[in-house]
Amino acid sequence: MNKKKMAMSITSVALVGAVVVGGTLAYLSDKSNMVTNTFNVGSGYTEEDGHIGLWLDEKDVTDPAKRTEIGNEYEELLPGSIVEKDPTFHLTTGSTDSYVFAQVTGVDEMIAAGYFFTVEKPEKLVDPQNAFNNKWVKVADNGVEGDAGYNGLYIYKDGVDDLVSGGEAMEPMFNWVKLGSGLDNEKFEAITPSTVDIRGVAVQSANLTAGEAQVEAEKILATMPY
Repeated sequence: MNKKKMAMSITSVALVGAVVVGGTLAYLSDKSNMVTNTFNVGSGYTEEDGHIGLWLDEKDVTDPAKRTEIGNEYEELLPGSIVEKDPTFHLTTGSTDSYVFAQVTGVDEMIAAGYFFTVEKPEKLVDPQNAFNNKWVKVADNGVEGDAGYNGLYIYKDGVDDLVSGGEAMEPMFNWVKLGSGLDNEKFEAITPSTVDIRGVAVQSANLTAGEAQVEAEKILATMPY
Protein backbone atom coordinates (compact mmCIF):
# COMPACT_ATOMS: atom_id res chain seq x y z
CA MET A 1 0.00 0.00 0.00
CA ASN A 2 1.39 3.37 -1.03
CA LYS A 3 2.11 5.92 1.71
CA LYS A 4 2.82 9.60 1.21
CA LYS A 5 4.80 11.64 3.76
CA MET A 6 3.52 15.13 4.43
CA ALA A 7 5.05 18.34 5.70
CA MET A 8 6.17 18.86 9.28
CA SER A 9 4.17 21.20 11.45
CA ILE A 10 5.44 22.66 14.72
CA THR A 11 3.23 23.73 17.58
CA SER A 12 4.23 24.23 21.16
CA VAL A 13 4.88 24.55 24.64
CA ALA A 14 6.97 23.12 22.43
CA LEU A 15 4.48 20.98 20.53
CA VAL A 16 5.85 19.27 17.44
CA GLY A 17 3.57 17.53 14.99
CA ALA A 18 4.66 15.58 11.96
CA VAL A 19 1.73 14.49 9.85
CA VAL A 20 1.66 11.61 7.46
CA VAL A 21 -0.90 10.46 4.95
CA GLY A 22 -0.97 6.69 4.67
CA GLY A 23 -2.95 3.98 3.01
CA THR A 24 -3.45 5.66 -0.34
CA LEU A 25 -6.11 4.34 -2.66
CA ALA A 26 -5.90 2.85 -6.13
CA TYR A 27 -8.98 3.79 -8.14
CA LEU A 28 -10.49 1.37 -10.63
CA SER A 29 -12.68 2.61 -13.47
CA ASP A 30 -14.33 0.63 -16.22
CA LYS A 31 -15.16 2.23 -19.56
CA SER A 32 -17.93 0.14 -21.08
CA ASN A 33 -17.34 1.40 -24.63
CA MET A 34 -13.82 -0.03 -24.71
CA VAL A 35 -12.64 -3.61 -25.05
CA THR A 36 -10.12 -3.30 -22.22
CA ASN A 37 -10.61 -1.86 -18.76
CA THR A 38 -8.77 1.28 -17.71
CA PHE A 39 -6.96 1.29 -14.37
CA ASN A 40 -6.46 4.78 -13.01
CA VAL A 41 -4.19 4.93 -9.96
CA GLY A 42 -4.48 7.98 -7.70
CA SER A 43 -3.24 8.97 -4.28
CA GLY A 44 -6.69 9.42 -2.78
CA TYR A 45 -5.56 12.63 -1.05
CA THR A 46 -6.09 15.95 -2.77
CA GLU A 47 -4.24 19.26 -2.70
CA GLU A 48 -5.86 22.31 -1.12
CA ASP A 49 -4.22 25.62 -0.20
CA GLY A 50 -0.75 24.12 -0.33
CA HIS A 51 -1.62 20.99 1.68
CA ILE A 52 -2.12 17.41 0.58
CA GLY A 53 -4.22 15.18 2.80
CA LEU A 54 -3.69 15.48 6.56
CA TRP A 55 -2.17 18.56 8.20
CA LEU A 56 -1.95 20.18 11.62
CA ASP A 57 -2.19 23.72 12.97
CA GLU A 58 -3.13 25.74 16.05
CA LYS A 59 -3.99 29.32 17.04
CA ASP A 60 -1.18 31.83 16.75
CA VAL A 61 -0.53 33.34 20.20
CA THR A 62 0.83 36.51 18.61
CA ASP A 63 -2.44 36.98 16.69
CA PRO A 64 -5.38 34.85 17.94
CA ALA A 65 -7.28 35.64 14.73
CA LYS A 66 -4.73 33.60 12.78
CA ARG A 67 -3.59 29.97 12.70
CA THR A 68 0.01 28.79 12.63
CA GLU A 69 1.73 25.67 11.35
CA ILE A 70 5.15 26.97 12.40
CA GLY A 71 4.61 26.96 16.15
CA ASN A 72 4.32 29.13 19.22
CA GLU A 73 6.86 29.94 21.88
CA TYR A 74 5.65 30.52 25.43
CA GLU A 75 8.08 32.41 27.62
CA GLU A 76 8.12 33.30 31.32
CA LEU A 77 5.22 31.06 32.32
CA LEU A 78 4.44 31.40 36.02
CA PRO A 79 2.24 29.29 38.34
CA GLY A 80 -1.35 29.89 37.26
CA SER A 81 -0.43 30.87 33.69
CA ILE A 82 -3.04 29.78 31.12
CA VAL A 83 -2.26 29.55 27.40
CA GLU A 84 -4.66 28.79 24.58
CA LYS A 85 -3.43 25.82 22.56
CA ASP A 86 -5.67 23.83 20.22
CA PRO A 87 -3.71 21.37 18.02
CA THR A 88 -6.16 20.60 15.23
CA PHE A 89 -5.91 18.17 12.32
CA HIS A 90 -7.44 18.89 8.92
CA LEU A 91 -8.07 16.63 5.91
CA THR A 92 -8.10 18.42 2.56
CA THR A 93 -11.41 18.74 0.73
CA GLY A 94 -11.95 15.95 -1.78
CA SER A 95 -9.69 13.46 0.00
CA THR A 96 -10.90 9.90 0.42
CA ASP A 97 -12.81 9.07 3.62
CA SER A 98 -10.24 8.08 6.22
CA TYR A 99 -9.56 6.88 9.71
CA VAL A 100 -7.42 9.55 11.41
CA PHE A 101 -4.95 8.58 14.12
CA ALA A 102 -2.82 10.80 16.35
CA GLN A 103 0.17 9.68 18.38
CA VAL A 104 0.82 11.74 21.52
CA THR A 105 4.02 11.75 23.57
CA GLY A 106 5.29 14.08 26.27
CA VAL A 107 1.94 15.02 27.82
CA ASP A 108 2.30 12.72 30.84
CA GLU A 109 5.74 14.15 31.55
CA MET A 110 4.36 17.69 31.50
CA ILE A 111 1.46 16.71 33.75
CA ALA A 112 3.95 15.21 36.19
CA ALA A 113 5.82 18.54 36.15
CA GLY A 114 2.66 20.46 37.09
CA TYR A 115 0.88 21.30 33.81
CA PHE A 116 -2.79 20.68 32.99
CA PHE A 117 -4.36 19.98 29.57
CA THR A 118 -8.06 20.80 29.21
CA VAL A 119 -10.89 21.26 26.73
CA GLU A 120 -12.66 24.00 28.71
CA LYS A 121 -10.80 27.14 29.82
CA PRO A 122 -9.43 26.59 33.34
CA GLU A 123 -10.08 28.95 36.22
CA LYS A 124 -7.19 31.10 37.39
CA LEU A 125 -7.08 30.01 41.01
CA VAL A 126 -8.42 26.44 40.78
CA ASP A 127 -6.45 23.72 39.04
CA PRO A 128 -8.61 21.60 36.70
CA GLN A 129 -8.79 17.91 35.89
CA ASN A 130 -6.77 16.89 32.85
CA ALA A 131 -8.94 15.98 29.86
CA PHE A 132 -8.70 15.54 26.09
CA ASN A 133 -11.63 16.04 23.71
CA ASN A 134 -13.81 12.92 23.94
CA LYS A 135 -13.88 12.56 20.15
CA TRP A 136 -10.23 11.50 20.37
CA VAL A 137 -10.38 7.95 21.72
CA LYS A 138 -7.22 6.27 22.99
CA VAL A 139 -6.59 2.90 21.31
CA ALA A 140 -3.05 2.04 22.42
CA ASP A 141 -0.33 3.09 24.85
CA ASN A 142 3.21 3.88 23.76
CA GLY A 143 4.51 0.40 24.41
CA VAL A 144 3.99 0.70 28.18
CA GLU A 145 1.84 -2.08 29.58
CA GLY A 146 -0.83 -0.81 31.93
CA ASP A 147 -0.10 2.84 31.12
CA ALA A 148 -3.26 4.81 31.92
CA GLY A 149 -1.83 8.22 31.06
CA TYR A 150 -2.40 10.53 28.11
CA ASN A 151 0.56 9.46 25.99
CA GLY A 152 -0.44 6.97 23.32
CA LEU A 153 -2.28 6.42 20.05
CA TYR A 154 -5.72 7.94 19.47
CA ILE A 155 -8.37 7.56 16.77
CA TYR A 156 -10.83 10.30 15.86
CA LYS A 157 -14.47 9.20 16.32
CA ASP A 158 -17.27 11.60 15.45
CA GLY A 159 -19.97 9.35 16.90
CA VAL A 160 -21.64 8.87 13.50
CA ASP A 161 -19.52 6.70 11.19
CA ASP A 162 -16.19 7.39 12.96
CA LEU A 163 -14.63 8.36 9.64
CA VAL A 164 -13.24 11.70 8.50
CA SER A 165 -14.29 13.04 5.12
CA GLY A 166 -12.24 15.52 3.15
CA GLY A 167 -13.04 19.04 4.33
CA GLU A 168 -14.77 17.83 7.51
CA ALA A 169 -13.97 19.89 10.60
CA MET A 170 -12.23 17.90 13.33
CA GLU A 171 -12.18 18.91 16.98
CA PRO A 172 -8.82 19.81 18.55
CA MET A 173 -7.29 17.29 20.93
CA PHE A 174 -7.41 19.91 23.70
CA ASN A 175 -7.78 23.70 23.88
CA TRP A 176 -5.88 24.98 26.89
CA VAL A 177 -2.68 24.36 28.85
CA LYS A 178 -2.27 25.65 32.39
CA LEU A 179 0.77 25.68 34.65
CA GLY A 180 -0.55 24.65 38.06
CA SER A 181 -1.36 27.51 40.41
CA GLY A 182 -0.37 25.50 43.48
CA LEU A 183 3.30 25.01 42.62
CA ASP A 184 5.65 26.09 45.39
CA ASN A 185 9.00 27.72 44.64
CA GLU A 186 10.96 24.49 44.81
CA LYS A 187 8.68 22.63 42.39
CA PHE A 188 8.50 25.62 40.06
CA GLU A 189 12.28 25.96 39.89
CA ALA A 190 12.59 22.24 39.08
CA ILE A 191 10.49 22.52 35.91
CA THR A 192 12.57 22.17 32.75
CA PRO A 193 11.51 22.98 29.17
CA SER A 194 9.27 20.22 27.87
CA THR A 195 8.22 18.94 24.47
CA VAL A 196 4.91 17.43 23.46
CA ASP A 197 4.85 15.57 20.15
CA ILE A 198 1.64 15.00 18.22
CA ARG A 199 1.92 13.11 14.95
CA GLY A 200 -0.98 12.14 12.73
CA VAL A 201 -1.77 9.52 10.10
CA ALA A 202 -4.79 9.33 7.79
CA VAL A 203 -5.55 5.87 6.41
CA GLN A 204 -8.19 5.13 3.78
CA SER A 205 -11.39 3.61 5.13
CA ALA A 206 -12.22 1.74 1.91
CA ASN A 207 -11.61 -2.00 2.30
CA LEU A 208 -10.22 -1.58 5.83
CA THR A 209 -11.64 -1.95 9.32
CA ALA A 210 -10.57 0.50 12.01
CA GLY A 211 -8.33 -2.21 13.48
CA GLU A 212 -6.64 -2.90 10.16
CA ALA A 213 -6.17 0.84 9.60
CA GLN A 214 -4.59 1.12 13.05
CA VAL A 215 -2.02 -1.52 12.11
CA GLU A 216 -1.14 0.52 9.01
CA ALA A 217 -0.92 3.72 11.04
CA GLU A 218 1.40 2.11 13.58
CA LYS A 219 3.67 0.87 10.80
CA ILE A 220 3.95 4.38 9.39
CA LEU A 221 4.54 6.01 12.77
CA ALA A 222 7.28 3.49 13.58
CA THR A 223 9.29 4.75 10.59
CA MET A 224 8.96 8.43 11.47
CA PRO A 225 11.83 10.10 13.33
CA TYR A 226 11.11 12.37 16.29
